[in-house]
Amino acid sequence: MVVLDPNDPRLQDPALDENNGVTSQLSRWITDLQLKDIPTDVLERAKHLILDGIVCGLVGARVPWSEECVTSVLDFEPPGYCTVIGYEKSLGPLAAAVLNGAFIQATELDDYHSGAPLHSAAVVLPALFAAAQVIANPTVPTKDGRKVVSGLDFLLATVVGLETGPRAGLGCGGTDLLKRGWHSGPVFGCPASAAASSKLLGLSADDVESAIGVACTQAGGLMAAQYEGMIKRVQHAFAARNGLFGALLCRNGYVGIKKVFERRYGGFLSMFSQGNGQTPQYDSRRVVEELGSTWQMMNIRIKLYACVGGCHGQIEALAKLQELHPDRFAPENLSRIAKIQVYLSGAIYAHDGWAPEERPMTETGAQMNAAYIGAVQLVDRQVLLAQFAVSTLNRDEVWDLVYKTTCYHDTHFDKPHHVCGARVVVDFDDGFQVEELVNMPKGYDPPITDEEIRMKYRRLAASAIDQDRMEKIEKLVVGLENLADVSELLELLPAPTKRVLG
Repeated sequence: MVVLDPNDPRLQDPALDENNGVTSQLSRWITDLQLKDIPTDVLERAKHLILDGIVCGLVGARVPWSEECVTSVLDFEPPGYCTVIGYEKSLGPLAAAVLNGAFIQATELDDYHSGAPLHSAAVVLPALFAAAQVIANPTVPTKDGRKVVSGLDFLLATVVGLETGPRAGLGCGGTDLLKRGWHSGPVFGCPASAAASSKLLGLSADDVESAIGVACTQAGGLMAAQYEGMIKRVQHAFAARNGLFGALLCRNGYVGIKKVFERRYGGFLSMFSQGNGQTPQYDSRRVVEELGSTWQMMNIRIKLYACVGGCHGQIEALAKLQELHPDRFAPENLSRIAKIQVYLSGAIYAHDGWAPEERPMTETGAQMNAAYIGAVQLVDRQVLLAQFAVSTLNRDEVWDLVYKTTCYHDTHFDKPHHVCGARVVVDFDDGFQVEELVNMPKGYDPPITDEEIRMKYRRLAASAIDQDRMEKIEKLVVGLENLADVSELLELLPAPTKRVLG
């Protein structure tokens, strides 16, 4: 690593200014934010992102890898007072945040940001659920004596978290971190959960800055987690825990890292942008750029497929080819496909364009692999949770197409908001070739509507919980700003859910 002399002209770039006050400006905004400062459409979107996150948690609580995680955690964690989604068990704040975050991210059905990749609900909601119950617990003293968290309190804190994560990511180079092998969401998610928790706990701006610093010094996450095992599902939950820990630690004056975004030596943006080859290496100004006027949370996308968001353009390109050429892509003719070429953005090619090393892959690996995802779209004409059940992972008709698929990087998709697009070229054994391009998958422009999010919620919730509970949760979340006590919502989450995947 090359360490620049403080007088090096490259450090005179305003993007690298160590004294621009970015972290303190963000912290003041977090503290001061009020309902009147947030446009109505942003508030509505936040409520629907909460709804989407909750249903992902309800479904994800009962997949096999989540159940394994619960069993292990309950072996060493003592009982507490914080809700665990889908289980009639309560744990301490940090342990509950880890499990709830793991559930929300468990099935790859949760949200993602298109410019600074992270799964925001898996980071923000678990921290807020636990923080709300810390406040409500009569044995835990709080500085201002609050014991009830209103729905409005919860909503404001959610907006803060949803807005902070992408901004930290954009300052660090957006998709670049993912391209270089970091799991970007657990990195960008640490300041997001710290910001949200701090807002709910009522921290001063100075303490918010400390909490963000404590969260950021814990940041990390290796994208090698995608190939096998189960830990990839938990890594966003680490960020939820880290930010919550920072807020709880600093709410009474404990001092964390200050100026963590703008510090050149050992700062968050400086260190996580090492080796990216960009000029400037990072830009701390992007953390607060148009803060309060341009809402980055509106670029959080809602998944319609149960796989990595970067392959959604590929799925839609293949679906279009199936629609345009029904005879060619009929089930009995799939064996006549000779070659499939998939062209992806740099970040998604690095993340998902790898050739499988073994057959079958794990559920995690399958949901992260472009060749496998494309093959199940061709065979099953859908990419939902059922396509990644253990019983489906070794089908000959799928693997025949996996082995015929090769992925490539196409710089066309490195353009803003094109990162999840794809171009697919399919050759048949008689020389016939078809091609389809999708620059931006469904939900980019225009985005998925709030009504469509509610439809997704109802469809998924019906597979996990009863009708009465499903309707109560939706009603409370959609009317969150009018809810006197968020405990009414949290009480609906721990009851057992149905197992949705064998």
